[in-house]
Amino acid sequence: MARKNMGKVKRYRRSFYSGGQQLRRILGAVLALAALFAAGWLIGPAVIDFGTSTWYSLKEGGGESSGTSTGTSQPASEPQAEPEATPEPQPTPEPAINPEDGGWAFVSISGLSSAEQAASTAQSLVAEGVRYAVVPCKDSQGYVYYQSGVATAQSSISATTFDAAAVQALKDAGVTPVAAICAFQDPLAPYVDRSLAVRYQDTDYFWLDAAADAGGKPWLNPYSDGAVSYITSLIDEVRAMGFEQVWLTGVQFPTTAGRDKANYGDTAGVSMGQRLAQVLEGWQAGDDCWVEYPLSEVLAGSDSQLLGASCAELGVKNLAIRVDEAVTEEQQPLLDAAVTELKAGGVANIALVQGDSFTLL
Repeated sequence: MARKNMGKVKRYRRSFYSGGQQLRRILGAVLALAALFAAGWLIGPAVIDFGTSTWYSLKEGGGESSGTSTGTSQPASEPQAEPEATPEPQPTPEPAINPEDGGWAFVSISGLSSAEQAASTAQSLVAEGVRYAVVPCKDSQGYVYYQSGVATAQSSISATTFDAAAVQALKDAGVTPVAAICAFQDPLAPYVDRSLAVRYQDTDYFWLDAAADAGGKPWLNPYSDGAVSYITSLIDEVRAMGFEQVWLTGVQFPTTAGRDKANYGDTAGVSMGQRLAQVLEGWQAGDDCWVEYPLSEVLAGSDSQLLGASCAELGVKNLAIRVDEAVTEEQQPLLDAAVTELKAGGVANIALVQGDSFTLL
């Protein structure tokens, strides 16, 4: 069957889009190019920074991380503060009392009656290794062993005294002079000024530490400002004479016998221990004092009948413990425990004194 001739297909180059459609296509293309350019402008620097950072990281670290996470940068560390300059070490002042740098001796007045004799005594002490010489200036009988200028002491000056130049003679030989002064155990000063004494009950009579016919004696009253002032004047006087340290005894209340009859006047509610602490605070100024107490009172601690407090509670800085005989086996552990407690309570130096021997604990 013959094929039917459909004729040739004609191809036209003219677009089938209308004029409006063509314009919209052109505008869309322009907007697309503008958006692409804007995106490149915004993210381009970040891409460049990332590429640069990655390049240097690989170059310097051999491909290993240099301590930063990929794609992030570690903030710069803050500048380190300059270290403060270390202050120059200041020299520690030498303590007024250093018991370890030499021996101690209790000297008699007879060896100090003149400067020449004192110099000879000092040379003998040095030869024996003595560094500190304790010189009696006022004893428990109330006697004063130098020519004091204190009014209350005038009738108490002993017939035998040491020469004031002896103090310098000891120092010239390298021996430290220590003035021994007994405080409230004084049967002489009350007769000079009755207001200084402990009274018997509510009377004007002296309280005595024993019956009068048994040799009982009056005491200075620790609560009396006048009595404290008297001892203070003597301490100031011996320091002015050249004594570098002071050895105090009798800083206590009278013995317990008949104490229930003792009248101390108006105490203003201050306890015995508090009063002695007040007194010692002034007398120990300068850390140049030793305070001596008997072993029995040290072991009694806060229960002491003579002190009303422990030596640590009194604020004693340098304590001398007097023993009449050798420490017994029963006393030794008690003494060891007391020493430990006293040092923990602030007592700086503790020594055991027996006769003329001085042993640092």
